[in-house]
Order: sequence, then structure tokens, then C-alpha cells
Amino acid sequence: MKQVFNLNDVSLISKKKKIQNINLRVEKGDFLVIKGPNSTGKSLLLKLFYLKVLPSSGSFFLCGKEVSINLKKSILEFRKKMGVILQSDYLIPFFSVYQNIELASQIQNSTENFRGRMKEISQWLDLEAIKDEKILNLSNSQKQKVVIARALINNPKVIIADQPETYLDMESKKKIFYLLESLNKIGSTIILTSNSSNNIGVRHKVLELK
Repeated sequence: MKQVFNLNDVSLISKKKKIQNINLRVEKGDFLVIKGPNSTGKSLLLKLFYLKVLPSSGSFFLCGKEVSINLKKSILEFRKKMGVILQSDYLIPFFSVYQNIELASQIQNSTENFRGRMKEISQWLDLEAIKDEKILNLSNSQKQKVVIARALINNPKVIIADQPETYLDMESKKKIFYLLESLNKIGSTIILTSNSSNNIGVRHKVLELK
């Protein structure tokens, strides 16, 4: 099976968090859940996976190549294959729901059949009725659904999600996990943190941070 990420004795150090000596392999098609108490560095580790930070020490391999600052072009290309769901939404408040999601496709040059994909994911996430509404007028739950739609609109090969169920009601949570499971079954690699991992119905790996 093709290796996507490989961490050899990786340590990450930020101003408030520290993770030391992580050894981990993530293969194509894996579903990895990162668990642990608050302040154990779960979100910091996700930043490594979506290539926001580099290790403080150790070796980090992406598709068999060791990642360094010299691989900037490769990193940018790989990011285009990624869907990232963060706790901070980074949505453009004066754009509509539709415009925010469309922008993600334009940035990644993935505009083919956008309308069809948009209709499908809007229906699944109950966004059809508010697609023309500006982000600043939405509830936190609605914003979270837009973040998820934006991350998944381009059928990413790798999905990184930091507590994607945040702000969602139980029915919406079930829909999100079912959607992630479905994408995993057709080959997407998924790495997430979650307080609701008991809802995951597919075979998955668990990394426990302490």
C-alpha cells in the first residue's frame, strides 16, 4: 500500500504545546483518529499533516520524500489534493456560502462539474436554502457546514479535520461521519481529531497523545 505520511522520531514544539518522539506511518486509504486530553497537541500534530509546520526534530516523509523547506513546490502541489477542516473557519464574511465554496475550487483549479458537485454537497449538508446568504449572517452550525463543504468540494485525496463535528447537532454529526466514511471507502486518506469518534463505523487506527 502506498505510504502518504511517515514520521520518524518527530517532535513538534510551539509556544504552548510540545509533542515528542512520534513514530507513525499513514498509508493511502487509512482512517486515523488522533485522541488525547486537552493541551496534548492534537491540533499541533494536524498542522504537520496539512503542512503548516515542519518538525522541530526528527524526519517527516510525504509520499516517500523527506519534507524540508526546499520542497516548497511539492508541498504546494500536495496541498491542492487536500481538504482541511479547522476549528477556525477562515471564511470570507462578506461572501455568500456559494462564493466561499466556489473560491476553494477556483484556487485548486478544480472547476469542472462544479455546479453538480455543489448541488450534491449542498443537499447533503442542508445548505441549499442558504447558498446565497452572506457568511456573517450565519449561525456557528451553518458556518461549520460551509467549512466542511469547502474542504470536500474538490473530492480531496487527503482530508485533515480538527473536530469536524464542532457546533453540529446529533443528526448533522452522523451525516458528517457517514460522509467521511464514504470518502474513505473510495480511497481518501482521513486524519482527524474528534470527541465523537465512537460514531466512526469503519475500520480505523487510533493515535493516543498523552
